[in-house]
Amino acid sequence: MTENPEIVTIGHTSIDSVEIGGKTTRQLGGAAVYSAMAAKTFGKTGIVSRVGRDFPPSFLKILTEAGISTTGIRKLNGKSTLFEIEYDEDGAAHYRGFKLNAGRQIQARDIPLSFLNAKGFHIAPMNPGKQRRIVDFLREKTYAIVSLNTYMGYARQYKKALLDLMPMVDIFTMNDDEAMVLSDKRTFEHALKKLKKTLHNHIIITMGVFGSIVLSEGEINFFPAVYQERVVDLTGCGDAFAGSFLAAYVKTGDPYKAANIANSVAGLNATGWNYQALKPLEFKSLERFQLYITSRQRRLKKKQKMLEAFFK
Repeated sequence: MTENPEIVTIGHTSIDSVEIGGKTTRQLGGAAVYSAMAAKTFGKTGIVSRVGRDFPPSFLKILTEAGISTTGIRKLNGKSTLFEIEYDEDGAAHYRGFKLNAGRQIQARDIPLSFLNAKGFHIAPMNPGKQRRIVDFLREKTYAIVSLNTYMGYARQYKKALLDLMPMVDIFTMNDDEAMVLSDKRTFEHALKKLKKTLHNHIIITMGVFGSIVLSEGEINFFPAVYQERVVDLTGCGDAFAGSFLAAYVKTGDPYKAANIANSVAGLNATGWNYQALKPLEFKSLERFQLYITSRQRRLKKKQKMLEAFFK
């Protein structure tokens, strides 16, 4: 178990009730888990969260076996955060409901002292008021890089609070739909122009299979996604992007390199069920990861040429 992580993710660690073809199973989930699984690809990682007495010990074992510290996960009386997810015939996930339960109690003071020397903290989607209190705590207690992302429900309800948070963190991540809501614009192009004028450090906008955009130092730069031959599950890809972006940025200080790497990690996450594609991955350097991605792309290109030759 890692007691002095380089990257710490703060947010919900959940029990996911997943229904596929009428059959329901329970699995480990939550934004903090997906972002931690991605971040640990490049370094020591820990999670800060709260769970209930119903949280299976086997779920904690999954994290520790992946090299993620669970020292910051506190177990409380009551039930764990629960997300109800149904997959349709096309494999698309639909969130049918959620109960935050113990997750409502996540606080800045849950961060263990041994975590405060971390180089980066990622604050997963939560109520912006709670995120603000965690940001204030981290700015007072650490010199770390702070990353934060949100989701559509909060973007619609707490627009001003999130805009106020943008310049307070080093990295603010959202998707393209959330960008339009926060900027009060109906087109993505106009949203980019509005956000460019908004106070910020680095704004990262994810666009699913298309890639991501970085707004930094007055410039807007696009980074295309890496093609994946087989997409299995898109759940948690945004969280995986955020976690890996922070881990890469901590190592390089370069948001453009971090965006390219995070695109690749998020793409890999989609090739397996929930976080399974990321769980075994661990690289001693970003260069080794890039060689791994290059090797994968060469294999895909070779297979594509074989298919093209077959159908001629």
